[in-house]
Amino acid sequence: MKKKTIFLLLFMIFAVACIQAGPPDGAEDATLDVDALEGGEEETSPLNETLDDTPTPAPIETGVTIVADGHIVAPNPLLSLAFTTNGRLLTLNVNAGDAVSAGDVIATLEDTALQEAVENARLQVAQSENSLAQSQLSLDDLLTWEPDETAVVLAEANVAAAEASLDQTQEQAGVSQANLTSANVQINQARRGVEDAQKAYDTAHDPGRDWELGDPFRKDFLESEREATARALIEAREALDVAFAQYNISASNIDNETALSNAQVSLITAQQSLESATKGPTESEISAAELQVEQAQLALEQSQLALMQAENALEDAQLTAPISGIVETVDVVNGTLVSAGTLIVTILDTNALEFHTTNVSERDLGQLSEGDTAVITLKTYPNDSITAEILRIGQQSTGTVGDAAVFPVILSFEDDDFDIRPGMTGRVEIRGE
Repeated sequence: MKKKTIFLLLFMIFAVACIQAGPPDGAEDATLDVDALEGGEEETSPLNETLDDTPTPAPIETGVTIVADGHIVAPNPLLSLAFTTNGRLLTLNVNAGDAVSAGDVIATLEDTALQEAVENARLQVAQSENSLAQSQLSLDDLLTWEPDETAVVLAEANVAAAEASLDQTQEQAGVSQANLTSANVQINQARRGVEDAQKAYDTAHDPGRDWELGDPFRKDFLESEREATARALIEAREALDVAFAQYNISASNIDNETALSNAQVSLITAQQSLESATKGPTESEISAAELQVEQAQLALEQSQLALMQAENALEDAQLTAPISGIVETVDVVNGTLVSAGTLIVTILDTNALEFHTTNVSERDLGQLSEGDTAVITLKTYPNDSITAEILRIGQQSTGTVGDAAVFPVILSFEDDDFDIRPGMTGRVEIRGE
């Protein structure tokens, strides 16, 4: 080192001496012929050629590079996962150390009853949709009603038939009533016949006349009278029985009130059908149909709400990962009865890792600002570099090195080529101003 220094000093002294001595004798000055230039002739000077061939010097870079040690940090805290409902743990799909993605199913509860509830709710929704469609179709039919000639003709025919049936029923009722009246008269006549026959019988069989049997002239007459009155009484009683039977037959063939009522109802129904076929739906019928549609719509909304609640309950029986990360702990086993809020697993968020420095001196903070670019080299991957930039500079010192305080510098990076984990250490080179 000392020899190089002495040689450099000697070289500098020699160069100064040459400058003071001037150019050697016989040497030509490197000047331009001004007269020749004024005469319009341009001469190329050796000096010009020298200047033209001189390369432009590269710009001098400004700023400094600050080197610091640090480590990888997961800025987000551990995420604890728990069910929001009670139940028996049916499946547990992860172990500690497993990598999970957002949406992965971590665990499930026994959900047979919940699945049945969902299916029943879906069936109810389908039925409500069908009821609404039918109600809407009925309303549309009323609102778009037009007379149907065939239906009108048929309704008129039904009215005519109902009127004829009513007339026939009324006529039959009159005939039956007449027959019943005649039967009643016959009964009265038969009763009088029995009374008369009874009187004749009683007269003929009066014990006070028994003396006539001892009279040869009156005996045959009395016996004949007694036989005749006995036979007449029997016949009179038989005639009364026949009259009663006839009356009962006539009475059984008549049901005036029921027959007339049925005939009248049939006629009213036929008249209403004819009116509907010719006049169309009434305002009250349209209002009733509109109300039925509204009720069907409300029923559908209620069934849809019930389905959503059933699906939410079934969804609550599945515990899914809200983020991608690493499973740190598993705190239950299959078959366990868990309550809402019971810790199932914890997940470490490894999506937004950061590099935190540990020894950036306060003397260098003035040359750093957010957005400055940097290069990180981890001990795990010593031959690879990761592009980063300053995310923020810590406000609180983390300690001192010598007589200077050190502050954390937080850098963000994006690199999917390496398996980077929290806690890895390395070094960062930050290009400051």
